[in-house]
Amino acid sequence: MEKIAVVFWSLILCGISGCTVGTFFERADTERPVVSTSSQSYEEDEIKSLDTIYFDYDKSNINPSDIAKFKILSEDLKKDSSLKVRIEGHCDERGTREYNLSLGERRANSVREILIINGISNNRIITVSYGEERPVSAGSNEVSWSKNRRALIKIF
Repeated sequence: MEKIAVVFWSLILCGISGCTVGTFFERADTERPVVSTSSQSYEEDEIKSLDTIYFDYDKSNINPSDIAKFKILSEDLKKDSSLKVRIEGHCDERGTREYNLSLGERRANSVREILIINGISNNRIITVSYGEERPVSAGSNEVSWSKNRRALIKIF
């Protein structure tokens, strides 16, 4: 019991001071495969990119010009009910990491809601936010930023 108390207080103190506790809490250098929220798991190479939806600066609403894409996509997904969808929300580099993760989540959820409205079951859709962590265009200008403000729709 005494060891548990020592570990507990060590974690509390390190959390406050910003230190790390040995290798137990070190960050892994390699990414692990993404695991879905259901009992099934999948590897990145099993996922096929379908479409990209772009967003305006600091927005998560779907542009009306993209609505037709969702109708076509939904019809295709209805034909094969074994397919699942992963929606990845992304942002440009502006804003804090936390804000961008939240914005990426809102973008992914906007796409999710449109798919649900078009008849795709909620249990077939997974959302994830990468915030600013996976840009497709390097650069600190509007051309690059506009390419990074996106949601990727993938199937597996």
